[in-house]
Amino acid sequence: MTQGPHEPIGEPGSPRDPRSDSGPQLPQYGRMADPSQPAGQPSDPLQGASWQAGHPEARQARPAPSVPSVRQARRRGGAMTVTWVLIGINVAVYAVQWLLSLMGINPLVLLGLAPGYVSQAPWTVITSGFSHSMSNPAHLLLNMYTLWIFGRMLEPEIGRGRFLTVYLLSLLGGAAAVLLLSPAYTFTVGASGAVFGLFGAVLALALWGGRRYRENLSGILVLIGFNTAFSLFFPGISWQGHLGGIVTGMVVMGALLGLRGRGRRPRG
Repeated sequence: MTQGPHEPIGEPGSPRDPRSDSGPQLPQYGRMADPSQPAGQPSDPLQGASWQAGHPEARQARPAPSVPSVRQARRRGGAMTVTWVLIGINVAVYAVQWLLSLMGINPLVLLGLAPGYVSQAPWTVITSGFSHSMSNPAHLLLNMYTLWIFGRMLEPEIGRGRFLTVYLLSLLGGAAAVLLLSPAYTFTVGASGAVFGLFGAVLALALWGGRRYRENLSGILVLIGFNTAFSLFFPGISWQGHLGGIVTGMVVMGALLGLRGRGRRPRG
């Protein structure tokens, strides 16, 4: 889950939770600065040079594409499949939040993550990462826009499975940071913990993915620095979820790059 974007659901002010006598504190939500779209993207860095290998010999007839080239074409054609599915899930959960509200059920209490209540609602470790502020639709829109931008950058580069792994583990990393560092009765909702994990994955790719990816390193650092400062200095934003997400994203991507590099080493 992600504690990044988090805000109260329902009436303005401090909602009271039926499970607490003192009432929960205001929930937190995150806002993301619009990242700039990077220039052209290279092919999958984790797949190695084999995807780029050509055949210098001239042929009269154009040969049928090999299995790797067919897979590559399919990847490019549906390069953002996981990204679009994740966006769809977030939008669907937002619709469910409104439905629950119409039924008289508080979506923040049912789906949001609060350290003091997680033992009674363990599913919120996941659901909080797909829920958003009902009083501020821009919360959902901005997170989905950022997910779309970084999904465009990352999913074609590392593949669907790795992209989904980075996203979900970053969501869980953000939730873990919320449970460890947030006030006990502060509810957290939003996808920005997972989105910050994508920030971390892009940074890891720029640092350890090869020389060609370091060209964008300065821009990535500026983007991450701006959003981190935004998290720290604006009230109501969960810096805990952002921190957990970005650290997890960097670690997971670093591990993926390391495993791929180890697999390429010649055996002596």
